[in-house]
Amino acid sequence: VIFARGSSHLVLTTDNFEEYVVNDILTSCDFLERALLSPLLEKRLPSSQVFLHMVPPIPGTTNRDLGYLRVLFGNALQRFVAEHGPQLEKLRIASIEIKVWTSSTPPTPVRLVASKTARWEALAFSETIDDNGEPVKWTNIETGEEALTHDKLKPAIESQQRPKRQIARAAGSAYIYDFPALIRNSLTKLWMEYTAAEKIPDKLVSSVELALDSDGETLIEKEQYGTNKIGMVAWKLTLRTPEYPAGREIILIGNDITIKGGSFGTVEDTLFDKASKLARAKGIPRIYIACNSGARIGGVDELKSLVKVSWVNKDDPMKGFEYLYLTDSDYKSLPEESVTCHSITVDGETRHVLDAIIGKNLASTKGGIGVECLQGSGLIAGETSRAYEETFTLSYATGRSVGIGAYLNRLGQRNIQMVKGAMILTGPEPLNKLMGKQIYTSQDQLGGPHIMVP
Repeated sequence: VIFARGSSHLVLTTDNFEEYVVNDILTSCDFLERALLSPLLEKRLPSSQVFLHMVPPIPGTTNRDLGYLRVLFGNALQRFVAEHGPQLEKLRIASIEIKVWTSSTPPTPVRLVASKTARWEALAFSETIDDNGEPVKWTNIETGEEALTHDKLKPAIESQQRPKRQIARAAGSAYIYDFPALIRNSLTKLWMEYTAAEKIPDKLVSSVELALDSDGETLIEKEQYGTNKIGMVAWKLTLRTPEYPAGREIILIGNDITIKGGSFGTVEDTLFDKASKLARAKGIPRIYIACNSGARIGGVDELKSLVKVSWVNKDDPMKGFEYLYLTDSDYKSLPEESVTCHSITVDGETRHVLDAIIGKNLASTKGGIGVECLQGSGLIAGETSRAYEETFTLSYATGRSVGIGAYLNRLGQRNIQMVKGAMILTGPEPLNKLMGKQIYTSQDQLGGPHIMVP
């Protein structure tokens, strides 16, 4: 993480608050941009945080004005996001925090906080300091909730999402949980072109995350944000636009590239299917954000270290092997129906020769690893075709989209494709092996924008 920290001794007033805050954040962005030019940071893709301390108290403000300061901070953020949203993304700024003082007696310190995880919603905390001037407690001015550590001022999930954002960036995409915030940024810019900042609605995007219940059959509203365990995420969003300030609903579905490469397992397929059916039932648009590795095809991780090989000649493995087997103790340690074997005895040792690997009742196979995933791919392909016929469908390929991921984009008909968002059925290496010579060197040659766009 790169920290941009600064202090200002200019007198901040309620009249110049927004202007000064926007300019100081811009100055911080300049410093961050210079820091990111370092070759040491080029491949690490760090996130950034901004902290500003406005030292002089704001004239004429008291503790009764804390809510107004939050509103001013929120307006400044809206303006900054509308005018400099791409710079926020380029510098990977995760949070912005400003400390100001009221002119009450004694002056009261106030922390104004916003984070990408909370979609740049402005929060304000009154700060309690001890006799040594050290902060000991922060109180949310709206809810009255108290925090005894500074980390509590930000969503707890934020620290967990930081490494996931790096994984998504390395794949050439954005982290799936950041898209509602990106949509809000775009709506803010749209509203700023339409009307004055003070007339913009407070909540431009309302979101409800959708998840499967414990039985995996019914779609429910998820209470805790950003705690997905599967590689698919879905929301019901309400977007407030200048044309329709009351808000329109959409269903947003997206791959989480940070979980098993965004691959489609049976659980991911079920969530996609249920969310898409909800869009059809409500007659609202269905948007799909694609960045994935196709259907999940894998092995049973628990067996990899247990399987033994009976070589034709153990001194010369190039002559091949006779069979794969498990020792008696390893076989007995596995749950029922995980493998099928027949037993033989070799030099007094009982060997369980593998006839088939089923993988049932093992943690690594939860969500499918083979044929069942391909069946799920057929399910969501059919659902996407029906969705196209009955409602508005749009796919946004933010990164590579492989196999069923590419099919879904095609079946939804309408696509936005990023420059690095290749849509392919398989990679260049298998095709080169099939052709017996080097023909393709990159995914873009198979499904990049210059191939897909007429």
